[in-house]
Formats: sequence, C-alpha cells, structure tokens
Amino acid sequence: MSDSPTWNVALPEGAEPPFAVWVNGEPREEGADFEVEGRWLRFRAPLKPKVRKKGFGSRMVMLAGIGVYGDQKADVVDLRYHVGGRAQHATELPIIPPEAAAPSASGG
Repeated sequence: MSDSPTWNVALPEGAEPPFAVWVNGEPREEGADFEVEGRWLRFRAPLKPKVRKKGFGSRMVMLAGIGVYGDQKADVVDLRYHVGGRAQHATELPIIPPEAAAPSASGG
C-alpha cells in the first residue's frame, strides 16, 4: 500500500483467508477497497471509528437507563474469516484511524 493514510482494523486472533469484508453492510473488495497486511486490514477510504464518551454526564445518563453507547454515526466493519478451515464471523471490529499510532504489519 502507498504512503497515503490508512484506517486500520486488526484481524481476530488466528484469522485465515479467505476474508469477506463489509463496511456498514456493504461488501468491500480486497485490492480495491482494502489490503491485508500481516494481521491488519488497511483501508484507503476514510472510516469513522466509534467514539466512546466517558464523561460524568454520559455515565449518569447510562445509569438512568437512557442508552448512550458512543457515536451512533460510526462506521461498522464486519468480517468473515476462517480458523482451522471453519468459517467464523466478527462484527463491529474496532477502527484505528491514521492519526493514532500506526500498527506494524507483524504486531500491534
């Protein structure tokens, strides 16, 4: 992948190809929309990560039973992968934006 910014999603432990990736329920294509690099999916197009608000007001609203579960406008990344030849599915994988510490291909 080029030196342009990427939005990164860690593959689950032991994940093996083939990978099927969806962002907000829409399929994404390897090579066109993302690359697999080590244990990471690297997206070229901007993705909006979920922001969890942990301030006093948010905690009080949650304690009152009013659902405030972070930024509802965040992108959702889902993944179908294999472990030991068996299909697995992961939903709402965390997105790491380019301004966060860029993970290396081999680790995190």
